[in-house]
Amino acid sequence: MIDSYLSEPELAAFIATLPRRRLAAGALIRDPAGRVLLVQPNYKHGWELPGGTVEAGEDPRTGCTREVREEVGLDLPVGRLLVVEHGTSHGVWGDSTIFLYDGGVIEADAAVTVQAEELLGYRFVPAADVATLAMPGLANRIAVGLAALADGDTRELVNGRG
Repeated sequence: MIDSYLSEPELAAFIATLPRRRLAAGALIRDPAGRVLLVQPNYKHGWELPGGTVEAGEDPRTGCTREVREEVGLDLPVGRLLVVEHGTSHGVWGDSTIFLYDGGVIEADAAVTVQAEELLGYRFVPAADVATLAMPGLANRIAVGLAALADGDTRELVNGRG
């Protein structure tokens, strides 16, 4: 039983009125030349960072680690938080919070194994070229993440704006 002045049914009814927010987490993984690892989903347009939805009962860092392992077969220590982006009401998706972590540097010839159920492939892309492959919101998040990586700061965005 939860410690509350409300009965369990009253508490459940109140909680049902609160906004729901989808959580996602991604890793900014680079090679020694500074190129960014992007993956190509088979279910939507544009390239993505390794990452995805944080599952119920999972914290964002753990979700990021799991998604990277599932999508590209890499068991990497997820580094510091670079960007938190709050998105408001994206149609059927609703509100979201996206966490971007430092995925570190791996060799360009590292043993990347893409998850065939969701991905068509991967590539390392120069930072200047990310916007040619990724959707604008993600391209911006990556650019902001690279800036945060360079200056040691953490950035907060709301609908893509700092």
